[in-house]
Amino acid sequence: MKRTGTIYLLHFSSPFKHARHYVGFTTDLTARLYSHANGTGARLLQVILGAGLSFECVRTWQGSRRDERAIKNQKNTPRLCPVCQAKKISV
Repeated sequence: MKRTGTIYLLHFSSPFKHARHYVGFTTDLTARLYSHANGTGARLLQVILGAGLSFECVRTWQGSRRDERAIKNQKNTPRLCPVCQAKKISV
């Protein structure tokens, strides 16, 4: 049976090297965002915070880890990001 939860997309305040986004999966979004903000979540988020950048959760979906992997494999998170899409339209 597939475990369902929340897939979330984080948008960074500025690009960090090649990264502008983070996609993750959790069954408790509030707790997971708190751990990312505290620097105890994903390593990339620790590095982002250490570089003085911030992030915001800009989109969520209901799904499984398999769905999260499918989104990551697309390697096109700017297309899924409402912040990036708004910048694209306003340019």
